[in-house]
Amino acid sequence: MAFEAILEQARGTATARPTRRRRIMLTVSLAVHIAALLVGIAWSFWQVDELPLPQVAVTLAGAPPPPPPPPPAAHSGAKTRPKIKPTPKVEQLVQPQEHPKEQPKPEEKEDEEGAQQGGVEGGVKGGVQGGVVGGVVGAPVPANTGPRMLAPQIGKGLLLIDPNEEQYRVKLPPALQRSGTLLTAIVRICVSAQGAVTDVKILRGAGPAIDPQIPSVLGRWRYRPFTLNGQPTPFCYPLRYEISAR
Repeated sequence: MAFEAILEQARGTATARPTRRRRIMLTVSLAVHIAALLVGIAWSFWQVDELPLPQVAVTLAGAPPPPPPPPPAAHSGAKTRPKIKPTPKVEQLVQPQEHPKEQPKPEEKEDEEGAQQGGVEGGVKGGVQGGVVGGVVGAPVPANTGPRMLAPQIGKGLLLIDPNEEQYRVKLPPALQRSGTLLTAIVRICVSAQGAVTDVKILRGAGPAIDPQIPSVLGRWRYRPFTLNGQPTPFCYPLRYEISAR
């Protein structure tokens, strides 16, 4: 029993010593850790203060131009531009120029009693005005013997024959004898004072197969004499002549 008491006492002593050491070690470690924590916090603040601030370069770019203003809306009651009255032109007064008055020519005195005014120097006393030197005094003025040009209606109205009869009509060749074929020619017919055809001139032909017949066929036509001032007078007139198949 004494031996077991000694062992228990030794055990108690051994157990008490580590507990005290543990407490001391725990206290020291806590102090060390707290000191290290404080040193770390102080070091961090010191490093933050010494860190250089980053340099920031600011470049100011030109602002874009503002957009153009919208066009004004059209209003029905928009004011119209005032009308500018044209300045009246000042007419310049021009002084009229004086023109010398023409003096009337002295009337030609009659050299001899009974001479006509407007006669030709050297003419014969009592002669006809407009006569020919050397002509016979008192002779009648020669009449115009040329043919007179008449209108187509007047010339055609003087016909004595029927132009649709076989002997007075231009016939189409057999190759052109088809129903509905119509050819046209323009001719000028001249007639004597007695009513006979003296000339037939083709102004616009109907075709090479028809034109040779026109002068000979139309040359058979007969007319009433055309009188002018009671005298038979030759005449000419244009005619639009149509040739058709029958």
